Amino acid sequence: MLGNRDRMLVGLFALQLLALFVFGVVLLQGTHFTSTQTTKTVYAGGVPGDPVASGAPTATPTQGSAGKPGSTSTTVVGTGATQAPVRADNSGAGTVAKGAPIKVGAIVSQTGAINFAASAQGTKAYIDLVNRAGGVNGHQIALDLRDDQLDATRGKAQAQQLLSEGVFCFMGWQAPQTEADITPFLAQNKIPLIGDYGVGDEYHSPWSYAFQSHHYGYEMGRFLALEPQVKHPGVIFISNSSAKVNDAQVRAFTAGVASAGKTLKSSDIQQVQVTQASYDDVVTSFRLNGVDGIATLIDQTAYNRLQQSMDRQAYHPVHVADPLFTDPTVRQSTSTDGTLVASDFTSTDLGGPDVQEYVRTVKAAFGSRAQISYIGQAGWLDAKIFVEALRRMGDTITRDNLLKVMNALPSNVGGDFTPQGLHFGAVTDHDINRCLALTRVKSGRLSAYKGFSCDTRSFDQ
Repeated sequence: MLGNRDRMLVGLFALQLLALFVFGVVLLQGTHFTSTQTTKTVYAGGVPGDPVASGAPTATPTQGSAGKPGSTSTTVVGTGATQAPVRADNSGAGTVAKGAPIKVGAIVSQTGAINFAASAQGTKAYIDLVNRAGGVNGHQIALDLRDDQLDATRGKAQAQQLLSEGVFCFMGWQAPQTEADITPFLAQNKIPLIGDYGVGDEYHSPWSYAFQSHHYGYEMGRFLALEPQVKHPGVIFISNSSAKVNDAQVRAFTAGVASAGKTLKSSDIQQVQVTQASYDDVVTSFRLNGVDGIATLIDQTAYNRLQQSMDRQAYHPVHVADPLFTDPTVRQSTSTDGTLVASDFTSTDLGGPDVQEYVRTVKAAFGSRAQISYIGQAGWLDAKIFVEALRRMGDTITRDNLLKVMNALPSNVGGDFTPQGLHFGAVTDHDINRCLALTRVKSGRLSAYKGFSCDTRSFDQ
């Protein structure tokens, strides 16, 4: 028979075995959770670009400018390449029942080498404004806003997840890496994307609507060459992951310069990386080659680095920049005065009631953290045009009807954001915005210089 001491030892051994079993089960469950969970962060005060970490994938209502509950807005940072593939279950997602919320998914690069948080603010501010006023045709719009962190793998996983969660459509994307080859995904799942950054095949997809022009290369080249003091033009643009897109951009700039009777040499076209730390070599090359005028299609941080290099070498040619040049994050100085800025939207300095409503609403919604910029205008305009399409759909909220209504929108739907008009139609080439205007920087603000110039040339981006 076992003594008291022996029985105690047996009991302790049994407890150890039970503890090991329980620990093993918890460990296996935790490992599975880590490999498949998508981490979410909730915006502090509803401000995109200022996330507060949340321990679980939850979403909380945000507050609008009037202190009333707005739409639910979450940012998914995800686990990137480690996330398990999501199989889309789209049954019923293409049709919205009367009075039901319209679920919309947006992916915006809000962290990384390029930051488009201003677009997220613009989109969210407009959707919240519409929801506070009662929604559209009896529907509230449920906006699920995510951050791909400028990572294509993470962005694709987010797009899959949004689809699997039953979003009606995508809207207000500003995610160049995710969008670079997203068009086959849109076609395969028959899901529209209303308002996007405009990358490559997005301009030729019947499922994608980009309200930002892809005529920048041609028009900027032409604007530059038309400046009488420019005899030897040069170009800088950020290289895309697609060689096809890069080649199209080179041909567009070259043709634009040629249209004004001047020549752009291939040796004076600089393709740079988004993470390029210094532009000293580029500036040195232009100076040695005698380049006296440049057109630049780069991002906000790149403009700061370029301007530093130009100032160090006292190199100040005629400069035609893209609208990110006047983003609030780009430092302005006496050396930036006189820079010419090409844009497909009316600037916030010159815009009428529609543009000023954007400025006023975003400032009211986000206070001191409001980011008023060109890219913010894009996010607002994407939402504005999407909501107008919903209004025209009446009670027939289906994806097929959305496409039909989008293709029949009037040219003035962009209001004074795009006074030159937009070009909708039931065609596969969604070249909707074909015009750019030129303004001049003075003390950090923009003044009118040349009105909108439009063309229909396509370089098969």
